[in-house]
Amino acid sequence: MWIEATAVAAGLSLYSWFIEPRWRRILHHKVHLLGSLHKPLRILHLSDLHFFEGAIGRKKFLHQLADCEVDFIFFTGDFIDNNQGIDLCIEALRPLKARYGIYAVLGNHDYMNIGWKNILHLTSTSVYDLGHVYNDHELLIKRLTDLGIVVLRNQRVTVKVDGAPVTIAGIDDPYTKHDDIPATFRDYKKEGLCFTLIHTPDRYQELAQVGADLVLSGHTHGGQVCIPFWGPIITRSMAPRKMAYGFNQLDGTTYYTTRGLGSSRLSRPRFLCRPEVVFFEINCGGMNKFPVYNEQI
Repeated sequence: MWIEATAVAAGLSLYSWFIEPRWRRILHHKVHLLGSLHKPLRILHLSDLHFFEGAIGRKKFLHQLADCEVDFIFFTGDFIDNNQGIDLCIEALRPLKARYGIYAVLGNHDYMNIGWKNILHLTSTSVYDLGHVYNDHELLIKRLTDLGIVVLRNQRVTVKVDGAPVTIAGIDDPYTKHDDIPATFRDYKKEGLCFTLIHTPDRYQELAQVGADLVLSGHTHGGQVCIPFWGPIITRSMAPRKMAYGFNQLDGTTYYTTRGLGSSRLSRPRFLCRPEVVFFEINCGGMNKFPVYNEQI
């Protein structure tokens, strides 16, 4: 009995460390929003790349997406795990392109080189009490900007898509207390679709009040380790557990939290929570509702 139990435990451990973290999937969601666009918008959502020295597999996977035709690419933070990942991250993202541009916000790992003492807590409430080492986020921003990626730090931009305005709002990282939603939406008058990028789902209530149509986030990795019929053990978010992954709605705003593509070098295992990238087809007209199809690859 003990031999069988030990064999099962060893098998699950090997699977969660070496197989599932590399078993990446591509999701396709169709979403209906209230708006005036006449053609569907195609969006690629990427998050939690967590580049560090040696994370070559993520680079190869991202290069496979280079030929995908999309209107926007949105990043929701945690490009790197430490400064050694900056060069690899930039090379991984270099081939990506989008018709109307690539937009991004930063995550907590972009600001902090997180050690063991920083991850041994359940939420973001005590992050500053534990101490941390800074990553060179300004260098990261410069390198991303040189690629043509627009990094939004409590800012918004408006892009014309076939003559219709589309607003992209980017909230800086809430986990490290850089977020400022009032500043991001100061003097904002809703006209057309509004996509909002934020690293964590924690600020879901505030964003429902500002006119965001679709809020994209990451950070939770979907829990990363999940239990059947229960879900994630730890979400590292103050948002409700159901918002740790997938679609939710509140007051007409649609939310999607992705599992992300990578994981920290200190917490690599995944179980029942495969890494992912997500394509959205945004259609306007009718009711604001959940996706009508979900294709997994």
